[in-house]
Amino acid sequence: MNYYNHYEMGVEGTYIISILGNKVSEELTKQCYKSCQKVGQPNVQVFPAFDATDSPIKIQDHDLGKPIGEMGTIKVPEMLKGQAFINFLRLRRADLLMTQIACFLSHYSLWCMCLDKDQPIVILEHDAIMVKQYLRHKYYNNIVYLGGCEQVDGSLHAKDTVPPHASDQKGLDRFICRAHAYAIDPAIAKNLVAYSIHHGLITTADAIMRCDMFGIVQDGVYAYDNNHGLSTITEDGRAVGYDR
Repeated sequence: MNYYNHYEMGVEGTYIISILGNKVSEELTKQCYKSCQKVGQPNVQVFPAFDATDSPIKIQDHDLGKPIGEMGTIKVPEMLKGQAFINFLRLRRADLLMTQIACFLSHYSLWCMCLDKDQPIVILEHDAIMVKQYLRHKYYNNIVYLGGCEQVDGSLHAKDTVPPHASDQKGLDRFICRAHAYAIDPAIAKNLVAYSIHHGLITTADAIMRCDMFGIVQDGVYAYDNNHGLSTITEDGRAVGYDR
């Protein structure tokens, strides 16, 4: 059977990554949640993020190889404290910000949750705005990119094709264009988790989702990012890759 053409599963839930206690994140989360309710997105839940916004510093060389759970500057959500899968990850790169590591951990935890639930899920960062229901995951072992701000006009109507990857240039890895809104099934979640454990934490959450490593598809515009260049990751509050 060609699973790519015939596979289809209902989405178990929609998870909004939110930094509890952070005013910027909580306000964006409210807008995201309302947009999900407006389009009828199923089982919408706020997922408490790992938080390092008080320490937006780069990791040090002496931290390389350490289990993530030993990074005291990253606050672990109460619901995830003591979870063994967190310490399966090792730091392998010394120029990442603590906030980038925390962001990666939030996504990684949801990949593990998808495996545990054995059903597709939708993953949203707090700045995502849903404009259309995503109810059925039709692409086995694929990340489904749900859309970005480049793909909607002023009336929030979908524009013509804009690649869901950051670069089409030869010689450069092509990866998902920001990780604010995507859906996964258990098969791709297993591969994302296995890759992360095997290679360690070597890059950001969006950059790990490379189309030369994992299947990435898009079959419509279901969401876009609405952060206006604001970020809870960088030291100066500006989103990586934005110049606004």
